[in-house]
Amino acid sequence: MIRPFGLTDVLLVRRLQRCSAILAIEHALTHPRDPLWIALTAPWPWAGFGVATYVLAAPFCSDEPAGFVQLMKRPARPEADILYLAPALPAGEARDAAVETLWHALLDHCVASAAGHGLQRLFASIPDGGPEEACLKDAGFSLYTRETVYRLAVAPAPAAAPVAGFRSQGPQDGWALQRLYTSSTPRLVQQAEGAMTGNVGTPTLSWWEPDSWQGAVWEPAGEVRGAVQVHLGRAGHWLRLWGANGLSGRETRNLIEQGLRMIAAAQAAGKARAVPVYTTVRDYERDLAAILAGFGFAPFADRARFVKHTLASIREAVAAPALPALEPTHKIVIRSIREG
Repeated sequence: MIRPFGLTDVLLVRRLQRCSAILAIEHALTHPRDPLWIALTAPWPWAGFGVATYVLAAPFCSDEPAGFVQLMKRPARPEADILYLAPALPAGEARDAAVETLWHALLDHCVASAAGHGLQRLFASIPDGGPEEACLKDAGFSLYTRETVYRLAVAPAPAAAPVAGFRSQGPQDGWALQRLYTSSTPRLVQQAEGAMTGNVGTPTLSWWEPDSWQGAVWEPAGEVRGAVQVHLGRAGHWLRLWGANGLSGRETRNLIEQGLRMIAAAQAAGKARAVPVYTTVRDYERDLAAILAGFGFAPFADRARFVKHTLASIREAVAAPALPALEPTHKIVIRSIREG
C-alpha cells in the first residue's frame, strides 16, 4: 500500500536514497539535498514549499521491493517535478520486473495525487536512452524534447567590455519573455510546458528556488531581442538563454557573456560560490553548442524530458433541479363575517 511519508519510514528512505533515480536534473546539480532531508522538512504532502513524498513498503517477510517517490510543486504554476524515485532501475540490458512494477505503481499514484490537488502537469528528466523511458511511457508520460547539459568548470572573469543595451529584467518583461519563448520553441514543446494555457509568462527557470535567480534583457533600439537568466545555486549555477534561435552568433555570444558577467559579479560580491555553471542545449536549438564550446562549456549529460498531463479534478457547483410550482387543485372561497 502506498502512503505518505511518516517518521516510521525514516530508515527505509535513508537506505533507499543511496540508489534513487534523479528525475529533476536542475535541482540535483544546483541544490542537491538528500530525499530524507527533504521529506523531514516537508512532512505534509504538498504543504509548505510543495513537496510530497510517498512510500511503498514491502509486506512483512516478503521479497517484494520497497520504494519511494518524491515530487515538488512549481510555485504559482499548476505543475510539479518528480525529484527522486527509488530504487533506480538496473542499467543496461538487465531488467527487474519487480522494480518495474513498483515504478508503475508509484508513478500512477503520483498522477492521481497531483490531479487531486489541481495540478495539470508532471515533469520528469531522465538519462537519454535509459531504462526509465519505458516505465514513463507505460505510465502515460510523453517525450517532448531531448537535451544535452553543458558544464563550465568555473565562470571566468569577463574580459570584454559590457555590451550596450542590457538592463535588469523586471516584472514588466513577462510578455516579452513569453514572446521570445513562443517564437523560438516548437509548438509541441510549448504545449508540453503549458504555454498554450497562458501561464508561461513568469520565469520558469528557478521553480525549485524562485528567489535565487537574476535576469537581464537585451533591448537595443527599444525592442527586447533576447534575455538571459542565471540561477545562483549552492553546488552549481544555471544559465538560461531566451530567444537565441532568432539571434546571430555574435548576438548569442553577447547573451552568454552577460550571463557569465552576472555570475562573476555575484561571486566577487560574496553572494555566490565559485562553482560550475550549467546550461542546456535542446535538440531544436541550432548552433548553440558550438558557441558554448567557445566559452569553455563541455557536454556533461544527455537527458530526455517527459511530461504527463493529468486530468485535474475540478469542483463545480451543481445547480439543483428546479421544482415545479405547486398549484392548488381547487379554489378555496374565503368569506368574511360581514358577508354572512
